[in-house]
Amino acid sequence: MAYRFRNDGMRFSLGFVLAISLAGLQFIAILFVVTTSYLSSERAILDHARGLMEGVGSNAVEHTKRFLEPAGEITDQAQRVLTTGLVGTTDRETMERYFFELVQTEPQIAGVNFGDEEGNFVYVMKSDGPGPYRTKFITIENGVRHVDFIWRDENYQAVAFSNDPLDTYDARTRPWYLKASDLERRIWTNPYIFFSSQQPGITVAAPVIFERDGLQGVVGVDIEISDISGFLSDLRVSDSGAAMILGEDGSLLAHPDPNQIKVQNEDGSLSFANIGDIDDPISRAAFGNIEGPNITNLVSQSNFDYQNHEYMGLFAPLAGVDLPWTVAVYAPEDDFIGEIKANRERNIWIAAGISVLTAIVGLTIAELILRPVRAFAVRTALVSQGEVSARAPLPKTYKELSKANKTLIDEIAQRRESEAKVQELSRDLAHFSRVSVMGQMASGLAHELSQPLTAITQNVDAAISTAKEEGANNEDLLAILNDLDEQAHQGGDVVRALRGFVRKDEGEIASFNFNELIDQAKRLMRHEAEDHHVTLVYERAADPMVIGNRVQVAQVLINLIRNAIEAIAAAESKTRQVVVHAEADGKVLEVRVEDTGPGVPEGVKLFKQFQTSKEDGMGLGLSISRKIIETNGGRLWLDKTAVGKTRFCFTIPRESA
Repeated sequence: MAYRFRNDGMRFSLGFVLAISLAGLQFIAILFVVTTSYLSSERAILDHARGLMEGVGSNAVEHTKRFLEPAGEITDQAQRVLTTGLVGTTDRETMERYFFELVQTEPQIAGVNFGDEEGNFVYVMKSDGPGPYRTKFITIENGVRHVDFIWRDENYQAVAFSNDPLDTYDARTRPWYLKASDLERRIWTNPYIFFSSQQPGITVAAPVIFERDGLQGVVGVDIEISDISGFLSDLRVSDSGAAMILGEDGSLLAHPDPNQIKVQNEDGSLSFANIGDIDDPISRAAFGNIEGPNITNLVSQSNFDYQNHEYMGLFAPLAGVDLPWTVAVYAPEDDFIGEIKANRERNIWIAAGISVLTAIVGLTIAELILRPVRAFAVRTALVSQGEVSARAPLPKTYKELSKANKTLIDEIAQRRESEAKVQELSRDLAHFSRVSVMGQMASGLAHELSQPLTAITQNVDAAISTAKEEGANNEDLLAILNDLDEQAHQGGDVVRALRGFVRKDEGEIASFNFNELIDQAKRLMRHEAEDHHVTLVYERAADPMVIGNRVQVAQVLINLIRNAIEAIAAAESKTRQVVVHAEADGKVLEVRVEDTGPGVPEGVKLFKQFQTSKEDGMGLGLSISRKIIETNGGRLWLDKTAVGKTRFCFTIPRESA
């Protein structure tokens, strides 16, 4: 039932406002956590994605370099052979056999040729038939030109012959010949479409110059670059990403879809497509506005938008090869963070659902809590309006207000006092509940752990007594029972140290014999070492008295020994030994735990939380161990001077110091 005051009454009840406020605050808190987590994870994954794209670009650059470098090496080799006279520039039969062997060395080599200053020409190339290799001879004799063709099989056996008196090809007019002879060094041509195979290619050429007679001709090697497109199609950037190679004029030299590379001109010839004209809208959006000679100077990453989707782009120049080519890579951001965005949306809906549920529950609880207050407020309003006598009996739910019937003012004052008491009681109840829960947790922890450990020690003592009373002492059984008793007491010490840590207690600092701690570690780790076939060697200190928390120092020592055993076991080392050495060093006792394991892997940051080399490790052991040692006045470090071994060291203050 709802009530309204005549003048300035509230439109909504206090319970409703309280429930909605709590739900709203909870929704804002959850939304803040979800958004913060999303932004941090988004930045991390995008940074990782940019690293992946850089790796893809480097991979594409290195593959292209490895693809092109053999052609340059073959050209240099052929230049040296012809220049030194090992193969004569006029001995066309020997030259043909030599070029035949060069063509067979690398799959990307389409052909090798030599043209001289007289117009003679020898060209060995791969062919589609009637033989897998074809040789073209252009011979000038007494001003008469002869053009002959020979097809050969893989064994250099001739399978067909032909000639073409109408052939007008002259190597001396070709760009590769002119450029190499003019610069007098090895050169690369611009990419072009080979006339015979209709495949994209490039020629590397070098002049053959005799010391006395000058330029004799130019040797050239043709390379088909279509295989680079095949590599790019297999190169996985992301689910929807791609990589390509662009020339300095924006021409598309390699693309995952080879059909995008070539376009037919009006005269029927073929040429390379420009990046701004290809049938790939994403590539056009990413790289279509970047043209001109400066394209090879762009070594950077950039973002662009296409159809309301964010993309990342990368440019990497083809360094190390005298070619103005650029590797271009793009990938949509959603390939890397799409799942995070979807998860963020799901989390927001979950937060909204939780907030609605919280509002409903809070409204119900508020109704129960505020029912007495509401009844008192209604009665006060009715009394103030004269509709109810001040002497009328109070509702049964208001025992604390039974005496508040003198006047309307007294009733209102009593109501305010009662509301203040209710709020104070609510705060005290909440505080008492928190304290009670913490007390129950501490009590339960002590009870649940102390009772089993006490029972174990009592039962072990009884078992030892029984074994001794039977007469025939079983030394192995007694050793096991004594070991079990000692470990149970050690467990009790750990429980007490843990309770002290929870209470923010620094622990009991006292002097103790470190050699006794070594003996205890020897007994505790013996079985684990034997299971992994590891030999434990303990070198005791001459002056073993130290000051510190004995239980905490024991935990560090056990942790270092166990780490060493596990490292040796995981690496299957041939030498399986752990050495624990303790010796006095001035005011401290230095302890070294040395093992013959594989060492610390690169990239693992020691003593940092959540950094570990173990497949199932949490990365907390060394971090906590260092904190314990520092709390006890020492320090813990990795000794990098150890050769062929892994050595961890820590110090503890000596008693005599």
